[in-house]
Amino acid sequence: MSIQLTRRSVIGSLGAIAVGAGLSACGSSSSSSGSSGSNGGGKTLELFNYDTPAQAALTKKVLDAYTKSSGVSVTLSTLPGSGAAIYPGKLRTQILGGSAPDVFQCWGGTIAKPFVDTNQVIPLDALYQKYGWSSELLPASVTDLSYNGKKYGVPTKASSVGVWYNTALLAKSGHGVPTTFAEVETVNAALVKAGVQPWLAGGMYGWDVMRFFEWFLEHTAGPVEHDKLRNAQTSWNTSSVVDAFALLQKWAQNKWLPDGVMALDPTQVEAQFAGGKGAFALDGQWIEQNIVAAKMPTSAYGTFIPPTDQTPLRYSGFTEGLFITTQSKDPTDSEALIDFYLKPSSQELLQNAYTTVTAVPDITGYPGTAQWKKWGQTHQHYVIQDQSLTVDQANSYFSIQSDVVQGKQTPAAAAAAMAQAVPISS
Repeated sequence: MSIQLTRRSVIGSLGAIAVGAGLSACGSSSSSSGSSGSNGGGKTLELFNYDTPAQAALTKKVLDAYTKSSGVSVTLSTLPGSGAAIYPGKLRTQILGGSAPDVFQCWGGTIAKPFVDTNQVIPLDALYQKYGWSSELLPASVTDLSYNGKKYGVPTKASSVGVWYNTALLAKSGHGVPTTFAEVETVNAALVKAGVQPWLAGGMYGWDVMRFFEWFLEHTAGPVEHDKLRNAQTSWNTSSVVDAFALLQKWAQNKWLPDGVMALDPTQVEAQFAGGKGAFALDGQWIEQNIVAAKMPTSAYGTFIPPTDQTPLRYSGFTEGLFITTQSKDPTDSEALIDFYLKPSSQELLQNAYTTVTAVPDITGYPGTAQWKKWGQTHQHYVIQDQSLTVDQANSYFSIQSDVVQGKQTPAAAAAAMAQAVPISS
């Protein structure tokens, strides 16, 4: 299976950054890729997503195949590069204006939740049973698109944030791949002593350094409390949050994160890693596109789940999927389109490296990405923090995080500030 990897970038209203596909925020003009063939004036559906032009060309192939088999045309409307800062707002405007698409793509967590809360999408539990989707998809990704005990979205992409390492640079520490959090810190110190930058990161826009904090919080709080914190079910002014912020500050002060990290551009991390500038990167599967392009042999790098010393061992992730609007002109054809989209043959046409469809063949040429697909079937993940919090809460966190990393705020004060920013939900 050949693939076209995409990458995740800024989420929320954090500015416009041209970093490619996935959750990247740049231009805001929409485009239409036209209809998937002619059906002699018959039924026509609309699919709205944020495909790049290259991705849209692949999606069009799937829609053409669907039209050929069903006789139903599908118009593909896209808002390429818009990201979570723009795309949901555009979608909401269309829905409120009475021109909702039949089916749309969206991220899970707090991004899709407003459409559920305002009854703008239909629950799909009956369709899961009708088509047997539960047995075809990664269970954790289904959960990411479920709200109030009901399934509202059908997951199509599962992205995972893990550790990627440079084999040669790690060897300079005199240690192997760490399996505990203490071993990670031991390796960090040894790398600094050997003159090697342990971790690559960029604090500009907040989300890259956030990955470290949520890893630390999973370690200090454990899965149960971490989930309660993410879901605003308990106060953030607690010892586990203080300890996580203390670790973040420690890593910055010890230069385990790059010096001046908060001023660095996170969109450069993947290229820096491929260029051998650091031993580790905390990144998603999309980093492997840069690694392969740099012609690094498979023996030169590897990946592993960040150690947390907790059971179960979980990692940060996020899910994207398809939803059917309550305004859909033909819900029956819309559900059939989604079912066709989930076929392994369709996923291969899409070159979906992050597919949630378990029957899709293993990816070749990208061993790290293939490994993460396997881990997605055997391990749990927690929803990435900036999709667990609202946009305003995430932006408050980014400000607090910046002060902690730069030594302007103590960990205890940061925990108290987070309690104010993320009050316990009623």
